[in-house]
Amino acid sequence: MKIKKILGKIHLYVGLVVGLLFVVIALSGAIYTWAPEISRFIYDQKVAPSDQPFISVATIKATIEREFPKGDFRTAFYRDKSSTVQVLLYGQGTYYNAEINPYTGEWVHLQDMNKGWLNYLRSLHRNLLLGDIGREIVHWVTLLTLVMMITGIVLWWPVNKASRKQRFTIQKTSSGRKLNYDLHSVTGFYVTWISVFSVVTGLFWGFKAVQNALKVMTGENELVYDMPLSDETGFSEGFDQIKLVDSLAQAFRRNHPDKYIRISIPHKKTDPIHVVVIRPDLMNYTADHYNFDGYSGKLLEGHFEYGLHVDGSLYHTLHNMNHDIHFGTILGFPGRMLMFLASLVVALLPITGCLIWYGKWKRKSS
Repeated sequence: MKIKKILGKIHLYVGLVVGLLFVVIALSGAIYTWAPEISRFIYDQKVAPSDQPFISVATIKATIEREFPKGDFRTAFYRDKSSTVQVLLYGQGTYYNAEINPYTGEWVHLQDMNKGWLNYLRSLHRNLLLGDIGREIVHWVTLLTLVMMITGIVLWWPVNKASRKQRFTIQKTSSGRKLNYDLHSVTGFYVTWISVFSVVTGLFWGFKAVQNALKVMTGENELVYDMPLSDETGFSEGFDQIKLVDSLAQAFRRNHPDKYIRISIPHKKTDPIHVVVIRPDLMNYTADHYNFDGYSGKLLEGHFEYGLHVDGSLYHTLHNMNHDIHFGTILGFPGRMLMFLASLVVALLPITGCLIWYGKWKRKSS
């Protein structure tokens, strides 16, 4: 049996097994590409910009204690002048994002991040709404999808120069079965070179073996990191740590006016105050992390796992780029649009492929 015939069988049977699941994963991922924009609308994150100063962390804490006293205040995320301050809260076996007006402290929206259609969409993409079992299914479907992509490219590859032109374009005169075949093979060829990045980054998330292999290749396993810790001897009764957190938040907003600032609230005596400086396009791998002593406010120095992105290890740089590549963010808005369109098209491939198989089966059985 010729190699292409064997690969054709693999391509067919794998497609029949995972096709429907792949359609669900690809379509949900395509929609979730626009989660930041959707969240801005459904969670009321947009506010009228003002020249007033942003509210203090103390005001945020007071708003939480008034509106949602069961919420455990973890981080405050200051964005631009037309966006709410997003607050991370833990409690009642889940976690919440609260949206607060950055000028008035008004409580705008509270979202349980394990509920709501957008979060269900995220779970549908990650685990088919089936928890840990679904997550494993998604991981293996992703791996088999890579097999389909590789076999699909080999099957598409023209055997001679005469057939090459037909493989790159959909014939204008095509109709019926031939049109469906062209849609499957030609569009499949083009979108595979884009979607393969989403699939490979999905494998990185899905399989520890992939992560461990990358750690070995980059020498990450040989690195030893320090733990950023506050000096708890600086603790004293009545010390206003929120005031210190707020002074750091103000300083970072002043020094980085064009960036987003996320600042954490220490929960243990030795926890540092953790500040993350993020680009407005939410690029993960360019985020800078800072740790401060929770009592003196002094910048902690050491070989920390998370610090300035330019000083990050190769493994952590690639790890942080994984999300940016998966959703196309690494190329900005054009990259996200490209990944969105590719995901929509690639979701149709199992359907057109199934129609090709059904047509052949019907001809054989007639």
